Amino acid sequence: SVNNPLWDPNLDIEAKLDWLLKELTLDEKFHMLASGSGGVERLGIPVCRLGGEAAHGVEARNDQFRKSDPDFTTSFPEPVGMSSSWDKDAIREAGTIVGKEARIIYNKKPGGGISRWAPTVDLLRDPRWGRNEEAYGEDPVQTGSMASAYVQGIQGNDRDHLMTAATLKHFYANNTEIGRGWKNSSISPRNKFELYLEPFRRCIEDGGAEGVMTSYNRINGVQSLFNEDVRTILKDEFGLTHVVSDGGAMELTAAYSHATAMNAETVALSIKAGVDALSGWPDGVYAAAKEAYDMGLLSEDDLDTAIRNVYKTKIRLGLFDTEIKEADGKLCSKEAHEACKRLTDRSIVLLKNNGILPLKDVSADDLVLIGPLGDKWYQDWYGGASPEKISLLDGLKMNFENAGTAGNIRYIDGCDRVRLRSDDKYIAIAPDKRAHLSGTPDEFILEDWGEGSFTFKHENSGKYLVTRLAGDAIEGIAAAEEGTDPRLIAGRVCADTDRIFSWFDLEVFRIDKEKTDGAIIKDRFGNRLYADKNGYIVSAENDADGLTPLTFCVEITRSGIAEAISAASQAETVILALGHNPMVNAKEEIDRGTIEFIPYQQKLFDEIFAVNKNIAVVLMSDYPFAINDINKKAAAILWSATGSQCMGLSLADALTGRFSPAGRLTQTWYRSDADLPDIDDYDIIGRGRTYRYFDGIVLYPFGFGLTYTSFRYHGLTVSVSHDKKLIKEATNNKLFGRPSEVYNMIRTDDRVFHIELTVENTGSVLSDEVVQIYAKACGGRIRKPLRQLIGFERIKNIAPGESRSVIFDIPVRELAVYDVVGESLIVENGKYEIMAGSSSLHTEVSAIMDIEGVTPGLRDLSKKIKADHYDEENGSQIVQGMYGYNALMAEGPNVYEPCSDGKFSAVYANCDISEKAQFLRIHGFAPENAQITVYIDGVSAGNLTCNTYDHEKNHFGARNHMPRAAKAEEQRKKSWPVLWADIRIPLDLSMLSGKPCESGHKVCIEAKGPFKYDWFSVI
Repeated sequence: SVNNPLWDPNLDIEAKLDWLLKELTLDEKFHMLASGSGGVERLGIPVCRLGGEAAHGVEARNDQFRKSDPDFTTSFPEPVGMSSSWDKDAIREAGTIVGKEARIIYNKKPGGGISRWAPTVDLLRDPRWGRNEEAYGEDPVQTGSMASAYVQGIQGNDRDHLMTAATLKHFYANNTEIGRGWKNSSISPRNKFELYLEPFRRCIEDGGAEGVMTSYNRINGVQSLFNEDVRTILKDEFGLTHVVSDGGAMELTAAYSHATAMNAETVALSIKAGVDALSGWPDGVYAAAKEAYDMGLLSEDDLDTAIRNVYKTKIRLGLFDTEIKEADGKLCSKEAHEACKRLTDRSIVLLKNNGILPLKDVSADDLVLIGPLGDKWYQDWYGGASPEKISLLDGLKMNFENAGTAGNIRYIDGCDRVRLRSDDKYIAIAPDKRAHLSGTPDEFILEDWGEGSFTFKHENSGKYLVTRLAGDAIEGIAAAEEGTDPRLIAGRVCADTDRIFSWFDLEVFRIDKEKTDGAIIKDRFGNRLYADKNGYIVSAENDADGLTPLTFCVEITRSGIAEAISAASQAETVILALGHNPMVNAKEEIDRGTIEFIPYQQKLFDEIFAVNKNIAVVLMSDYPFAINDINKKAAAILWSATGSQCMGLSLADALTGRFSPAGRLTQTWYRSDADLPDIDDYDIIGRGRTYRYFDGIVLYPFGFGLTYTSFRYHGLTVSVSHDKKLIKEATNNKLFGRPSEVYNMIRTDDRVFHIELTVENTGSVLSDEVVQIYAKACGGRIRKPLRQLIGFERIKNIAPGESRSVIFDIPVRELAVYDVVGESLIVENGKYEIMAGSSSLHTEVSAIMDIEGVTPGLRDLSKKIKADHYDEENGSQIVQGMYGYNALMAEGPNVYEPCSDGKFSAVYANCDISEKAQFLRIHGFAPENAQITVYIDGVSAGNLTCNTYDHEKNHFGARNHMPRAAKAEEQRKKSWPVLWADIRIPLDLSMLSGKPCESGHKVCIEAKGPFKYDWFSVI
């Protein structure tokens, strides 16, 4: 029925929601807590699930959980590529197409798809992260700005009605795939408020993002589903509408991370923390919600709050409009293709050029294209079904054909052709596509992806070898004899896939060459290849009767490198196509183990360089590589992310000078793994991560990219004025349900940097230029970035000899840092250098400004000092404490109890300490004896060895030492649990006598043994 208030166009949204919550039955409300829940027919509520991917286009392949024909959708570059354009207009245009295509698909197939899980705004703090391709960059300003533009495009420009709802991923500190479901991200307050929360804040407040998805990991010891920042910050502070969990997070929390014992508890804790919908199986979410209610863990008011948030989005999506919101145009339109080409052109980054590019007056006959990626276009996990898949070879052919240049592009992939021999037989492919041992060999194209990952493509059929998940191979064979499709049996190896594309990377094999008599080939999970009794190849977890373990000799029948050398030696110019496959070595659930370049491709480059120095490298990758040697020797390097349907044509156009590439990197490219801390270390500030804090030599800095021309910056002027709209716009943007004190100071700062400069094209080529504005503090008490981006703009089509005036108005509050003493974001008083240039390390003009701000105060140690509000730490992690405090304890896998051999320390600067103080009072937990030492200004001031099992404070004075029956006393102590204790450590403060310190003193707390604490004071 549509004859109810939900469908009344004259009724406001809150009134509609009030009516809905009164009409729904309790059972219907339980159903609605699943993001994939259905509609309610009796109330005229249509099906509209919260979900679907749209990282760089609408993912509507329909091939992950069900078999049906895909909807072809426009495929833009991977997000790391889109962001490399630094072009907010182009990425907003892409978002508009994504929003429209999502709506078109929904109108064709109602039920889901107009509340999309994109964009991913997790900071790229570590280039080894498996999902590097999905995110925007390592800087919160650049990430927030570019992702906000994508959000604005997806959702449309109608404040009251959404074309499609954008859902930001993944809240927050989620940059590790291996162990992501149980590992703890230790996030200090400074990292949290200055870095990790900022992309979310900007995308919600500036971009208007409708939803957020939580992550799988723990944050400071608490499962992200239960993180109260969802309610207190995302909603109350930033004004977010709804929050959903990551897929299957409910089930994983109890079954995998053991953060709860049952799904009912998970649902209850999640809903109370502010999560509105669980992205698990609807029936399972329903059962868990009902059980939570029956147990008294959830109230109906809790249910109503969550449902109100979700249906507020659904109403804005037009689900209850009598006329369905139509999207103009069609899927994969001409306009969409043109927008994709523009964005792809602008995303390409020129990393090096000694003058070889652009290729002028060069015919196809003068070139040779070499490399394993030359004729490839690879699908990524969250990409849609693309209407076109233009490889570099395709693009070069189109380019030269359009130019009317005669000749064919020669192409050599550089891969070996091999035979796999075991004793006197070889692997061959049977008519039913199964791999078996045969006297007649088949040839395979061997693709070496580095990190021990190899794929085998059957030369005759073009199909990849793939294994099924190895289980009990003997049982699987028995099933085959009963009529099961033999290709689907556990462990069977077949050649029947057109591409490397499966959740478990089952097309990937390992080659163990340690054996002197040959090589052992294993599947991706390390299960060895065997022959069954009929000679068919299987992978199995263990030796078993009926299976023969195989040792292979990998015979090279044609050397790819030899063919490449021959072709390169005869060409004037080599275009070398290198890079990775986005499904191998780095994807969801797989992190890279190294940033070192793929050894086989490095060898290919080296051998070609020996015969031809005129090499233009085209690197197609979604993450940085340490290509130090290639950068040193190659004549030119052009980088592109994958994913765009126009990728090959844009690269070819850039090579031949149809446009001047002007993209910029959005993350630092380091020189080696030695430059990177442990991948699980989330302390950007303390560990010197990203361009903001890394002080070593890099391969390519953040923001780097060349053009085919040169630019000169001059005439920089910087002034500060007031703009009341900064405050007015914030307070009018549905914000501040219950704003926290953290943001109070910067919310009321209406000062703006007014920056003007001139950019002059001093070369001979029309080109864009990305002007970047950085700031650097010239001092101050709080440690600040080496430099930080505060604004940028892509200036388009600057003609040779043209000077272009560029103006920025940037809020002064971009300089804000978190003051651990005052527990708020502040702009610290002092001098700041404002710089403009083409990258974070190439700033050409600057000005020094005196900025009036806050002078941080001293810590009053007579009050409780939060353990996690340190200035420095060593060896610690942040976990959950008591009474809402976070605690510090030694690094380790256990977030609940400290390890017995733990050791860590934390420094608290700027402390005001009374010389009359006698004790350090510390609230701690130690199941066994731990030694706690207190240092003041580097001098030992007190120590204590204790545990909180039998630590007993003297509450009764002398009476506490009254005689007691020994047996009763022993029983009394055995009855105790291990508790947190209020511990007092006697202090010797004689070192403070006569030594006043205006900036305060440094207190260092060092712990050895199983200890954690969440606050301390001096009394």
